[in-house]
Amino acid sequence: MSSARQQIFANLRGALGRRAEDEVASPPSIALGTIPLNDRSGDVLEARFRERLAMTGVTLETLTLDEVPAAVADYLARHALKGSTAIAPALASLAWSARELPVDIGTADRQHTLGVGQAYAGIAATGSLVMVASSQSPSALNFLPEHHLVVLSRARLLGHLDQLWPLLAREGASASQAIQLITGPSSTADIGGQLLYGAHGPRAVHVLLVD
Repeated sequence: MSSARQQIFANLRGALGRRAEDEVASPPSIALGTIPLNDRSGDVLEARFRERLAMTGVTLETLTLDEVPAAVADYLARHALKGSTAIAPALASLAWSARELPVDIGTADRQHTLGVGQAYAGIAATGSLVMVASSQSPSALNFLPEHHLVVLSRARLLGHLDQLWPLLAREGASASQAIQLITGPSSTADIGGQLLYGAHGPRAVHVLLVD
């Protein structure tokens, strides 16, 4: 080690009241089970999440899980979208037939203008949606349709991103699974500095926050 580096470290130790021969204490271990899912009340998290979503151009409505098919039908009508809707297998048990909606349960392809998926969690600090790829939640739903509706349980709202990794480990998520963080619709300003939506993915993202 150079003398200059030695002097820098000596100055740091002096400022901290330490000596070169002092042992450095190991950081305390944290048991996964002791890490809280949320560090704020549900109302505070939801308000923060709404605020951040609005900043990224994402809309949100609150409802019950049973009301999701009706909300999807309303979204289709409101935006005059035609054709079949791609639905994540995780949501297959909902009453889609009762709304007479043409749906394809499974992944999405280019023929689908609307995809409905289920988020693993939401990050209030950034307004991000956490999508964990699996057979029940195909990744293509997040990228191919122009309109992306995301069902998110209010109980899965996290305060910050650093709460996500312990949760994934605690619930046994596979290291080989793709984890996507979605913060707003796809956008770019590469062409003439003009902000355009839908360049590399959905042009619109709408969250269905369920109890």
